[in-house]
Amino acid sequence: MKASPQHSAMQAVFADHPVAAARPEQYAELVVDAKKLIAAWRQSLMAHELLDVNGFIKGDMELSEGRLEKRVVVRAKLGVGEALEKPILGVGIFDNVEIGAGSDTIATLVMEGVTIIPVHVRRSQIRDFEALKA
Repeated sequence: MKASPQHSAMQAVFADHPVAAARPEQYAELVVDAKKLIAAWRQSLMAHELLDVNGFIKGDMELSEGRLEKRVVVRAKLGVGEALEKPILGVGIFDNVEIGAGSDTIATLVMEGVTIIPVHVRRSQIRDFEALKA
């Protein structure tokens, strides 16, 4: 599917995630407010990998080597205008927001000043994410 530009502090270009592109009847695109998304994701059991205890995105020096490598890749793609895969959001086992794919992309974009991010969500869960809409 097409790549779509998203204008914010830093311009990012997005392309459909391959999982969503392969199943368009199951996924919808939703444009979310990045700050609302990070605040909601803070409750996730996986958020500690990219967020500190106060819910702020960890700096480069606080990341594991693997996470830092992913951040470097996202920054490199941003620098040359290469499309980033739209993250996939879901509902966790505790009815919280989970980032099923693309958490490193989201964290890096927020650090770079991007305020709105297009994501994929399951069509059956779209109402669960209405509060995050930009």
